[in-house]
Amino acid sequence: MIINNALQKVQRYNQLCVHYNLVADSIYRVRNEDDNVFGTRFLPFLVAALIVFDLGRMMGSGAEMRYDPSNAGFAARLTEKLQAIQQYLQHLTNARLCNINIAEERENILNAYYLLSAGGSNSLNQKGDEFHVGATKIMHFLCPELFVIIDSNTAKAFRIAHNVGFRNTTQPGYTADNYIKCLSCAQADIREMGATKFCILENDTPMARIYDKLSFVTGANWLQQSR
Repeated sequence: MIINNALQKVQRYNQLCVHYNLVADSIYRVRNEDDNVFGTRFLPFLVAALIVFDLGRMMGSGAEMRYDPSNAGFAARLTEKLQAIQQYLQHLTNARLCNINIAEERENILNAYYLLSAGGSNSLNQKGDEFHVGATKIMHFLCPELFVIIDSNTAKAFRIAHNVGFRNTTQPGYTADNYIKCLSCAQADIREMGATKFCILENDTPMARIYDKLSFVTGANWLQQSR
């Protein structure tokens, strides 16, 4: 269901999500020029992407707290998280979803997800709540060919199309295990279509980003509304 009418879904997403595309395309360019996406040079671009991708309300106010890791704010916490997850994701920064052995990488993915999504005093959420959607967005921008983004719209798409155990609520029950299931389902969809045919949907766009567009439009039911 998610890959049905794939080209039309990509076109519909691009029509309605220009702001997301502008920042995503920019961060991919910067990322390709940086040898260390876990370091301080890439940090401000990652922060900017998270703000545009609707996470600003969870990051606290003030540019210094968001961008300057020397202040005790979001940038400092994100810097610590990036250093902690590097051991789990460094070898996956150029991995592609169509090729990866998810079972072999399961523990690395789970460990990174747990660290990024955890609540508490060192949470990336300024209120100390868990940071599940943000975790998937960070993982995506670090490894854009591999990690899909999961928010309420994409969770709905995975629930309906692949019976992943999300609830039909505003907070659909994000978990690390559900994230692994989503990766497996996305991989199966891409392999079913064929990786080459899938990537032709939008040349020069990372594989997981193309799938994000399909799942987002599916969950939001935008293609149906445009008719």
